[in-house]
Amino acid sequence: MRPFPKPLLSILALSLLPFATLGGTGTRPDAATLARACGGCHGAHGQGFDTIPALTGIPEAEFVRRMKAFREGLRRATVMDRIAKGYTDEDFAAVAKYFSH
Repeated sequence: MRPFPKPLLSILALSLLPFATLGGTGTRPDAATLARACGGCHGAHGQGFDTIPALTGIPEAEFVRRMKAFREGLRRATVMDRIAKGYTDEDFAAVAKYFSH
């Protein structure tokens, strides 16, 4: 069995960071907090890099559609299909709105 690549492990850990703020309160992080988790790969402002796509400029409905496709295993990716499983439809909508401005 091959060990899990450390860069991917770091990305996965960063993607869970917003949820550390929940602290058992039952409240979800706000859009800005959720979007910060995206910055580890997509850049602080969602601008993207090389082969990692930009998140800015994607219409909200399209952003949500893509994220749901990742979560449901309908769209393959290096790590997004796993990361998306930790987000709700409401989270996707909030992040889509955040990056659309």
